Amino acid sequence: MIASGEFRQAMGRFATGVTVVTTQQDDGTITGLTANAFSALSLDPPLILVCVGYNAGSYAVLRQAERFVVHILAADQTEVARCFASSGADKASCGQWQVSARGNPVLEGCLAVIECRRSAEHEGGDHAILIGAVEATSFPADDAAPLTYYRGQLNALGRIDGGAVAGAGK
Repeated sequence: MIASGEFRQAMGRFATGVTVVTTQQDDGTITGLTANAFSALSLDPPLILVCVGYNAGSYAVLRQAERFVVHILAADQTEVARCFASSGADKASCGQWQVSARGNPVLEGCLAVIECRRSAEHEGGDHAILIGAVEATSFPADDAAPLTYYRGQLNALGRIDGGAVAGAGK
């Protein structure tokens, strides 16, 4: 078996987008976490998956939630990503929020928002694989640059203009 540190180092070389996954508790409290283990799973029906560590503070709430929201972060949302990555933070203070037509708390300024009904959960080593049936999407800041994660760092990817990445080839 490969050592976990070596595996982490190898996976760190795979650039990913950055998401914040949220839900609302019965008392109205917003809870969630920053996740880069996120993917489309199926187009028909529309399904996504997100991997949540069993030791994550919000895992128990997300596991019981009927619905959750995946927010794909824009480059200017680094502080939001850090806030949701920290334990004990008041997640509602991590950004500006609106309530969607489905009653979900939606973070403003994201590239995309994906509202889901929890469909299934599977074991995946030290993480749970949560499957979400996509109920709605929106694109509040679809012309902004994305926030990425690479080698342990949050980074901005150049804004895409006319099919080319701005600043590419320099």
